Amino acid sequence: MLKDVGINIETYDAISIEHLNIEIPTAFSHYIFTSKNGVRAYLNNRKEYHPLPDELLCYCVGEKTKSLLEEKGLKVAKMAKNASELSNFIVNKSEKGPFLVFTGNMNRPELGNILRQNGVSFREIKGYETNFNPQAFEREFPCILFYSPSGIKSFLTANKPGNSMAVCIGETTAKEARKHFKKVRIADKATTDAVLDKLIEIYPTLART
Repeated sequence: MLKDVGINIETYDAISIEHLNIEIPTAFSHYIFTSKNGVRAYLNNRKEYHPLPDELLCYCVGEKTKSLLEEKGLKVAKMAKNASELSNFIVNKSEKGPFLVFTGNMNRPELGNILRQNGVSFREIKGYETNFNPQAFEREFPCILFYSPSGIKSFLTANKPGNSMAVCIGETTAKEARKHFKKVRIADKATTDAVLDKLIEIYPTLART
């Protein structure tokens, strides 16, 4: 895809995910997932005495999270582009929970803050941990693709932003990027392919700089 338009890329895993053994409380039938990692935390730890998939209503962030939930037979009541959009949807609907939120150790606070401020009953359970894999690069890249705020933080532990442009998968990641990068672009959809499409779109501009 990228080679066809003359774009060479270098890839590495900026973060690694460690899934945890957790005890999922049984008193919830409304689940919130902000990533596929949260879904995997649930799948890895669910027991036969937990509510059956058809007894659950799931709310999630991102198309890939939604696809994984549906692939595993779980009903998705709402998919949003980011945590703020999802929390505002929940606040404005008649169903007020309680909700069980599957999180990691580096989840952003927006969702919890909005739910808490609006009196929505919820409980967070940490199902995974995100670890940095720092790698120093000797060159400055004209463009860097980021898929999460933690990926940005990991990259910056060993590198400087310089004059690179950050292309981000969504607004949440872009919000972190704007703290460090002067030039930030956001994919039109929160998918890996859309990030690559955005790179192809802006590449002629990068090539002239």
